[in-house]
Amino acid sequence: MTLTRASEATSPTAPEAAPVLCVEAAVTSVTQLCPSFRRITLAGPELAGLSSTLIGDGDRTRCRDAYIKLLVPPPGRAPERADLSVSLREGWFARPAEERGWMRTYTVRGVRRTTFCGMLVPEIVIDVVVHGGSGQDGPGSRWAAGAAPGERVYLLGPGPLERPWGAWDHGGATQALAVGDETAAPALMSIAEEFAETPHEPSADGARPRLDVVLEVPHADDLPAHRLPADLPDVRLHVLPRAGRGAPAGHGHRAAMRLARLLELPGGAVDDVLAGRRPKRGRATSALAVAEGADEPRAWTVARPDRPDAPYVFLAGESGTVRALRRLCVDAAGIPKDHVSFMGYWRQGQAES
Repeated sequence: MTLTRASEATSPTAPEAAPVLCVEAAVTSVTQLCPSFRRITLAGPELAGLSSTLIGDGDRTRCRDAYIKLLVPPPGRAPERADLSVSLREGWFARPAEERGWMRTYTVRGVRRTTFCGMLVPEIVIDVVVHGGSGQDGPGSRWAAGAAPGERVYLLGPGPLERPWGAWDHGGATQALAVGDETAAPALMSIAEEFAETPHEPSADGARPRLDVVLEVPHADDLPAHRLPADLPDVRLHVLPRAGRGAPAGHGHRAAMRLARLLELPGGAVDDVLAGRRPKRGRATSALAVAEGADEPRAWTVARPDRPDAPYVFLAGESGTVRALRRLCVDAAGIPKDHVSFMGYWRQGQAES
């Protein structure tokens, strides 16, 4: 297939200094990592026009929780570049889904360089959750299940002068926790690797920053694909399957139990937040609905921590579960609200677009 060369990547609809670009890429490889995840690599010269911090200039870039948006075409239709000469609402969302397709958000697992069509170009790695035809398959999962090398795609990403889209920033907190479900797996694994490779100054009392990563995945067979390369002194990784070992647990339950243990909270606090009650230490107060209404804004708040003595918490995954975990941190553990980043990547029973 033929992709646009780097010298042709910009156009009146996507100026070089634009805050958001729509770029073309091609699938270069597809690997089944484990039952729930497919790793897909995307390469092309236009990727070099995205945020310089995201793309980097070396052999490999750590991306923490940086994400891009993939445009999934309708079945039987060729992918189309989004028109950014007008607003995204006018140029994309105003069109019927059967014409434009769907937009799906994926964390960049890493960026490296590869030779493609005789050029050295960026290659983005994404890990996509697939459900294996279980009835939970959405457009993104179906696209990933059928993706093949050579297929052309379009991505939305931050422009060259922009920071990567993401939320992780522990602000020097001595204790950091990152918790999420399978949709947050690429972000959590990248955060763990980046944290382990970054020198951290000890606090005034000599304590070294420590990170606990809690990842809940669908099956026990997903565990081997989510391992750190070695035992790391400043990072502890907790990968917890919902099914496959013992009785299956509800979505978010095992992650909530492990988070409560790390925060030294009683188990009753988990029961409270997952039942929709706002907890306090030792007792619960008024009931709240965990499930979000269709018209309720999706949970998304980026913290700006400024106290090294208070824990920093990064929560990502299903939106209603993320809100419950935030209540566990703020109401039960007393962590300041401005030290908790929480991102609803998806909402139970509701599509992104």
